[in-house]
Amino acid sequence: MKKLICILFLGAYLISSTELRQLLKFPLLMQHYAEHRAQNHKLGIIEFLAEHYNDKNIVDLDYSKDQQLPFKSKTGYTGAVLSIGVPATFFVAAPKPVHALTVERFIPNEDFISAVYLSSIWQPPRSC
Repeated sequence: MKKLICILFLGAYLISSTELRQLLKFPLLMQHYAEHRAQNHKLGIIEFLAEHYNDKNIVDLDYSKDQQLPFKSKTGYTGAVLSIGVPATFFVAAPKPVHALTVERFIPNEDFISAVYLSSIWQPPRSC
């Protein structure tokens, strides 16, 4: 059920915000082809598409019907805009003022380290 709902929402989104809405005009294309086919029985689908979708824009008696075919003309606004309202200034106020503590540390002069101190590390373990 979730998959079906996802497909329906995706389809609704794509049709409303992209040029896929032109596919909804596909029955008009078939109807227009049937009208041309009734006038000329030798007309194939390739010749029909070449006549109506080539670079040359032919103005004939059925020009208004030609402009209703899918992908023949643009249908208004098709871009999707996502806008997020962001405030002009953004700040966070602390409830109490925070004071940084300064800690003074004594850094000894480490130029001279006694050998007794270093040798005390390497003592064998003592028994209690």
